[in-house]
Order: sequence, then C-alpha cells, then structure tokens
Amino acid sequence: MIRDGRRLVDAASVTLEAACITTLSGPSGCGKSTLLRAIATLAPLSSGELLLEGRRACDVGFEAYRRRVAYVPQTPRMFEGSVADNVRIGPAFCEVSLADADVHDLLSRVGLEPALAAREARTLSGGEQLRVALARALANRPQVLLIDEPTASLDPAAAIVVLDALVALAKQGTALLAVTHVEAHAHRLGGSVFRMKAGILGGRPLPS
Repeated sequence: MIRDGRRLVDAASVTLEAACITTLSGPSGCGKSTLLRAIATLAPLSSGELLLEGRRACDVGFEAYRRRVAYVPQTPRMFEGSVADNVRIGPAFCEVSLADADVHDLLSRVGLEPALAAREARTLSGGEQLRVALARALANRPQVLLIDEPTASLDPAAAIVVLDALVALAKQGTALLAVTHVEAHAHRLGGSVFRMKAGILGGRPLPS
C-alpha cells in the first residue's frame, strides 16, 4: 500500500480462519491500523487482493462484505440517538429488528450495564463508546471481526471484560484480528501473533 509516494504496508499476507484469533502488534506508525482498514475495504490497495471464502471482495460486493467483515476503529463514531439505536443500526439495514432483550444481552457481553441502552450514545465516555461500537458490530453476527486497540481508554477491569468477550466470540466461530500494543493483552487473547515494523509483517509465537 502506497500513499503520497510512501509505502505504508509492504506485501502483507494474513489468513484469518473461523474460530481463531490473530493479534497484530508493533510501534506507532508502522502500518497496523492501515492494514486493518485495508482488510475492511476502507483503504485502497495498490496491489494484491482481499479474499473472503475464496472470492474477491469486489465480487462479494462491498456492502455484503462489510456486513460479514465487521470493523471497529480505535475511536469509533457514534450515530445520533440512544445506545440502543446504535446497537440496532446494522440489523435494521437488513430489515431485522432487535428486541430490547437482544440489545441488553449485547451490552452485557461487552461489559456495559443494560440500563445504558436508553442513554444518548454521544454523551458516553470514550471507553464506553468503544464498547458500544463493539456491541454494534456483534449485532450483525459477523464472520470476521477486525478491531483496532480494543482496550484503548479502558481501565484494567473493563479491558479484561472486553478481551474475554473477544475470546468467547472466537470460540463461537468468529475469525478475529485485533491490533494491540499491549503484550499482556495479546497474550490473554492467545492465537497467532504478528508483529509489524515499518510496514513489514512478520509472525512470531506467543512468549511462554
């Protein structure tokens, strides 16, 4: 991937499998978030291609691809309305209506109190908004979840809740790719670990 004549990511290749977790670490500015955005079809590729179950993303259709491959950025945008409105927005595009109980369950899974459903989403703290964005992504039951720094703005206890929710999600069959700079969090997630440096991607085992 090249931007303004500078190569941001060079020949990166990642295979994400169902029920498996992959973490991506590395210093700031090395291309981690850019790679995640490219897999989410939000950053253009200068070469190579994205495949979902052997089909090119453009053949799957970008709208269908983005329903199946969910992306949660480090600083997610909240839509106007309540927390419940935000959680329901993805299924609503598919003409599916989530019951209150479903919304409450999704919030509980990411460590938020169900009573928060009625709050205005844009008034929440950064950490709460991140968890609402995760619940919103999970509402679509994605096959693949891409998440950038899932513990950003969270206190240690909340971070553990989110990490464990991601592990549980993978055990249910979702393929997960998480960017994190915290070694202990990568270790808790488990699975395959890739480290990026200056746009170059390399794999390594988790430390024992």
